[in-house]
Amino acid sequence: MKRSISLIIIFCSVCYSYSAFSEDDSEDLIKYRQYMMKSISMHYKSLKLLSAGRISQSEQWLPQARGLNDMAKMIATAFPEESDFGDTDAKESIWENKPDFNEKADVLVKHSGQLVSLIEQGRQKQVSELLREVGQSCKDCHKSYREK
Repeated sequence: MKRSISLIIIFCSVCYSYSAFSEDDSEDLIKYRQYMMKSISMHYKSLKLLSAGRISQSEQWLPQARGLNDMAKMIATAFPEESDFGDTDAKESIWENKPDFNEKADVLVKHSGQLVSLIEQGRQKQVSELLREVGQSCKDCHKSYREK
């Protein structure tokens, strides 16, 4: 009986230890976040090419806008506590002023959502103006929260 209880205690300890260390690895989280931000940039740049008429594939508008909006929605959660070190351009101020950072991320979510709506309505000509606002929301956030 004592042996069974000892085995149960050991098993529970191992399970607890595993769950305590199964959190995201900080380096992998930073890489993931960098890839996510690059994806946002690529969707934005693709939309700018479409908007400028340099790419004539009209079927690409909506997937690019949705991709931008979907990625933007994940920004706030991509910077959890304990991920403020390592090979990153993220400034410490993200974690020091998380509400403002999240507010700036929400502006990008709002503008990219408006892009999706315009494109769904077939109003691609108005996209250029809104793309400037999207770009400005990125710049505003980078100015405060990203190393140059």
